[in-house]
Amino acid sequence: MRIQEMRSGFSHLKKKLESERPNNVFEMHSLLDPELFDEPAEVDKVVEPSELSEPRWSVVSFERTEISGQTYAQAVETMSDLESRGANGLCIVTDDAAARVKQS
Repeated sequence: MRIQEMRSGFSHLKKKLESERPNNVFEMHSLLDPELFDEPAEVDKVVEPSELSEPRWSVVSFERTEISGQTYAQAVETMSDLESRGANGLCIVTDDAAARVKQS
């Protein structure tokens, strides 16, 4: 066989891969099926209160308790403010834990 008569194996490989393709291959077009996007039934959601929204958080530093009785979001804001002022060793703990910190 001469080089000029040789053919590329890509066409053969493509046919072989198509014939060996498993039947359970995920198809993206199935995600676009409008029947999959029916309106969900109304469900009553019960929102349980979170400890993060309770005013039970304190910001403590190496030296003392900086502030107590805040929600977690408020404590994060306070900690950022104190950090920008140069306070060291800041962390957020519960008020119970802050009560055990030595006050100097």
